[in-house]
Amino acid sequence: MFYKCLNKTLEVLTVIILVLITAMVSAEVILRYGFGGSLLITEEFTRYALIWMVFLACSLAVAENSHIRVEFAVNLFKGKAKAWVNLIAQMLFTVFLVFLIVQGAIALPFQLDQIIPTLDISMFWFYMALPVGGALMIVNLLPQIWANVLIVIGKVAPPPDEAPTLEGGLGL
Repeated sequence: MFYKCLNKTLEVLTVIILVLITAMVSAEVILRYGFGGSLLITEEFTRYALIWMVFLACSLAVAENSHIRVEFAVNLFKGKAKAWVNLIAQMLFTVFLVFLIVQGAIALPFQLDQIIPTLDISMFWFYMALPVGGALMIVNLLPQIWANVLIVIGKVAPPPDEAPTLEGGLGL
């Protein structure tokens, strides 16, 4: 229930940001080419909103196990061996995400005093996308890690091998 609620919220936030970006850029194009004017905030707002949208959407991709990966290498293995490979990849991904969170948190205090002139907002709020996005990705990765741990220790049978498809990757 927690994951369903979390990911539905992330989905709604991602769509809202996408709608805002689309509306801002469309208004900018209309104003620039139709009226010869321009909004001052469009470029910076859309750039920083896009960063937030990407990190939120990445968390959703992790939840759906549709983030980028090399399926060819994983599909060379079957059963427990495949679970081991997935588990190792997920642990390496987790290490990277922890690094992202830590480095993002280290950068945050330096951004408090840096103000975006057109938005009159601290850069801190946009740099928050790094640790927040990393943490959300880890949260969404935990059930997959647990599922592979259960397969590796023999508590759950590995899923049957599926025929290769073009959905969610090449599946070669």
